[in-house]
Amino acid sequence: MAQRVCKSIFAIVMCAFTATAAAQWAWRDDSGKLVVSDQPPPAGVKPSQIVRQPAGAGSGQPAAPVYFGDQPAAKPEAKAEPKKSAAAAPPGPKTLAEREMEARKQAQQRAEAEKKAAEEQTRKQQLAQDCERTRGYLRALEDGRRVARTDAQGNQVILDDAARAEEVARVRSRIASSCN
Repeated sequence: MAQRVCKSIFAIVMCAFTATAAAQWAWRDDSGKLVVSDQPPPAGVKPSQIVRQPAGAGSGQPAAPVYFGDQPAAKPEAKAEPKKSAAAAPPGPKTLAEREMEARKQAQQRAEAEKKAAEEQTRKQQLAQDCERTRGYLRALEDGRRVARTDAQGNQVILDDAARAEEVARVRSRIASSCN
């Protein structure tokens, strides 16, 4: 007889654990009690009250709650609330997959911003080097050093005074426009 009673108690305990294992939703009701269910919470439950929900959960039918310990039984609702469209329903807490996708997206945006900043830094360094070379060329022109160019046939042509003055004006204009 005692053995049958033990088996019955064991069966009841196992059923309770099975019910808990099937429950994927957990939320706090208005009195602060933890409610665990395999159904989503009623529409009146705020997203901040939801403790746990299954991955990819959407809004569904009102829950059939399972209370534990000294928690009261579920009170039947006096009025059935009109069904709200999925677009009007407030979003619940994000699932693990949604949080992971958001984190990946943020990491990708950060990487793109860093790449863009690095490219901008490289561009600024190249511009600074180009400006320094141009200023050096202008100093060489103004100091009266001999400056030679190569013409279309590959012959070296030394600038005369008129060509030098024209080249000085062109280089100054380039410095003024791109080297601030």
